[in-house]
Amino acid sequence: MNNDLSGQSANSQQLSYEQFQEQVKLKQEQEAQRAKEALKSAGLDQKSQHLQSIVQALYGVEKELQLAENQIQMQMDAQKRQIQLIQQKINQAMAQVQGSVPSVGNSQSMAPNYMQ
Repeated sequence: MNNDLSGQSANSQQLSYEQFQEQVKLKQEQEAQRAKEALKSAGLDQKSQHLQSIVQALYGVEKELQLAENQIQMQMDAQKRQIQLIQQKINQAMAQVQGSVPSVGNSQSMAPNYMQ
């Protein structure tokens, strides 16, 4: 499964993230179940158990939000890098155009139009 993480395609990274989310969810469910069993063995009443399950659910939601925030941040960073690469390509293309335009006649007056 670690091979999926090393892949460069978005699909393999997405699949790996979904698998990671499932593992986190399963672990949280197991922890919640162990907590419930511990409460029962400690002899806590139904209201305390209900309150504990609500608290566990809130922690789960908080972790889910953190994971979603991390995923969005990674996507934004990747898109920013992609935009920067496109800007570099545009700058290179503009430099090539400027370098290939002859410096005499009306070709010179056309060069600023490429920049706009």
